[in-house]
Amino acid sequence: MSSDPTPHAPPTAQHRPVVWLLLASLEDPLIPAVLPSVAWMAEDAGALFECYLESPRSGALFAPTGSTVISGHHHNAWNYLHVRCEVHYVVLGQPRLFASSLPLMGQHLVQSSQPAGLYTKLLSQTGVKTPSGAALIPSGPITVGSSDWPIATYLYPDLCFGRQLGFTDPEMADAFPKVKRSSYFVENENWTAIDTLRHSDNQASICQRIFDRSRSVAKGVAFGDPSAILSQMAWHCRSRRVAFWGPRAGLPAAQVQVSTYTEDVSIANAAAGQAAQDLGVPSILGRQTCDGDLMAWSKMGVSMEIVDPCRPPLPVIEELPHPWDPTAQAVPLGPSDAQLESWADTGKQLACVMIHSGEIAHTEAMLLLCEMAERTGVALGLASCVGRYRTCPQQWELIATARSAGGFAGLVEPVLYGNGWGVMAEAQCGESMLLDGLSTALDEIRRIAGQGAVPRGHYSFLDTDLPSFGTPVQSAHRAYAQAGLSFDVSSAQPGRARIVAQSPGYIAINQSCRTIFSGSPYVRIQDPEDLGTSLSQSPGWLVATLDAPVVAFQPAIWDRGTRILELFRRIAHNRIAATPSTIVRYAAVLARRGLVPQPTVDTP
Repeated sequence: MSSDPTPHAPPTAQHRPVVWLLLASLEDPLIPAVLPSVAWMAEDAGALFECYLESPRSGALFAPTGSTVISGHHHNAWNYLHVRCEVHYVVLGQPRLFASSLPLMGQHLVQSSQPAGLYTKLLSQTGVKTPSGAALIPSGPITVGSSDWPIATYLYPDLCFGRQLGFTDPEMADAFPKVKRSSYFVENENWTAIDTLRHSDNQASICQRIFDRSRSVAKGVAFGDPSAILSQMAWHCRSRRVAFWGPRAGLPAAQVQVSTYTEDVSIANAAAGQAAQDLGVPSILGRQTCDGDLMAWSKMGVSMEIVDPCRPPLPVIEELPHPWDPTAQAVPLGPSDAQLESWADTGKQLACVMIHSGEIAHTEAMLLLCEMAERTGVALGLASCVGRYRTCPQQWELIATARSAGGFAGLVEPVLYGNGWGVMAEAQCGESMLLDGLSTALDEIRRIAGQGAVPRGHYSFLDTDLPSFGTPVQSAHRAYAQAGLSFDVSSAQPGRARIVAQSPGYIAINQSCRTIFSGSPYVRIQDPEDLGTSLSQSPGWLVATLDAPVVAFQPAIWDRGTRILELFRRIAHNRIAATPSTIVRYAAVLARRGLVPQPTVDTP
């Protein structure tokens, strides 16, 4: 199984990569035509390509426009990109957010409100070759089945990978009379129809045909609603991803065993998963229609790296590796064995909050919760995947920076999540596929952060069955141990402190609170009162999970911030803060004393 393409080597002080940065309004109907056209020209010119599509922002979970400019750190990303790269602006229309910065920080390549004006200038740049043709795509939604769908958002592979100039009006192409003319879902007798709407079509069948036309050059898969795909389209073009989407299929009530949200799937789910398998990639980038999508892909060995619009704001940053300081020590050494024995002698309870969110869409929430930990002294386990190391330089390294310098090292600890590349139901994934994903993810994190910052443990999204949350699936824990991980915080058997799986050099512990939610993460807490569902066992541990975006996205902070602060304060009261690796060591001490249940046999 291969991963996404490895980013470029770090630039030297003398050489900064060139980035073509397209600036426009998210509401500009020309974006689906212009953006993929500029993408292939940037590649011809030897430049990286990125876009920023400005719009009003809400900052909510699954927001159509994603993070707010301030809480989403958009200016941080903008400034970092300009420090690392030579940025050339391609401006469509009159975007305003960064207007005052443009003359100070980069250089204008071209500005126009019409495609022809942009294309003429860009085609004259050194290295840009003659286009293969012009493509006419719809200027707005078309009716597919019983709903309107902005199909143009999903046609970018035909334009970008096919090296075509995109247009939404045939007259816009008059400036290029000699190029071959092709149309997609637009009827025009002067343009050759490559694809048209068929009577039996739905969104899934159309996306499948787009993938089939691009299969030979595709390197990845995206999945998401139109807002999610449009805002990250430059990333998909640059990484050669083809996008899939379709509404949920619907599930008869009599067939629902636990919840519709965890069992229904998109009508395009199977096609997207099969495409990922065909391309040999460990994850799909985008956002799901429901958790049932994640369950189905997990059975295929495929995870999902969840992103929102502008989460991250400028993902081209992943092409600019930022190696961590060689002394980085994100995984704390923890207290001595003698200290653990002493705590057991005196009946101490150790406490830690696991922060669910391996997905880079939630990085801003993870960072704020690190600050909450610093304020309250509560230790955190941070579930994370490769993407956060790639797309959040400087700020994510704070987990390995000494607290005396303003960082969080020793108070927070990263743990791997899913298959290391995205969220998945680990219990549903084949052992060898899970092991392969974990191993390659650990290698990539090691390359960026160094050996001292490589996670030692894992957090399970779902290593058991949804109906009962009973004993864990042992194949998942074999994969964790074989990948070199020493522990897991399990979703199985929440409640009384216990070891749920073990083998030589490996232990999996349970979570403490018996609160089950219908949407992921399923075993979690959300209010101070949820702590009452745990058994206050001493000696023992309190390990509870929070869903980062639910409690720490900007709207949640204003709405419920004092409730979350109270929750942290209750956790800290009369307990010893300890990171997950320390609590697992403590669990082993208690097990040797016969104080906690453990499996009668080791994980085979």
